[in-house]
Amino acid sequence: MKALGATVVDFPMKAQCCGGHMTQLSEAVAMDLIDRILRNAAEYEADIIVTLCPMCQLNLDAYQDAVNRYYKKKYHIPVLYFTQLIGLAMGMSASEMGIGKELIDARAALAKIGVEVPQEETPAKRRERPSKEALPMPQPLGATRPEEK
Repeated sequence: MKALGATVVDFPMKAQCCGGHMTQLSEAVAMDLIDRILRNAAEYEADIIVTLCPMCQLNLDAYQDAVNRYYKKKYHIPVLYFTQLIGLAMGMSASEMGIGKELIDARAALAKIGVEVPQEETPAKRRERPSKEALPMPQPLGATRPEEK
């Protein structure tokens, strides 16, 4: 990111795992892991979190509002994938890089570096998540599924 001209905020939790798939296994553990990263980035006044891991990009963006509700916080830190910033640095438009589709709006942070995201490219409308009961859950070996009874 430095080579692209970004001012890198060297916050201690920058390389910590967000918990990956823990959002599907243990909400409490997932919220804690995501909160630690967001809290540390906020403490170091990061404008954007740039990730190398697509799961981190998803979790830190998609679950930020859930972490805010869970811990009664007010995080609003956009999360972008590193290739999006590489594209911007190479002269590609925010639209070409998929910017504007994130859940935590990156417009204000990107405006600080002269990147405009047109109004029609604002973050996507949130879809209702299916209930946890609707998700297929793993069954112990040898267990009979309800539909097989």
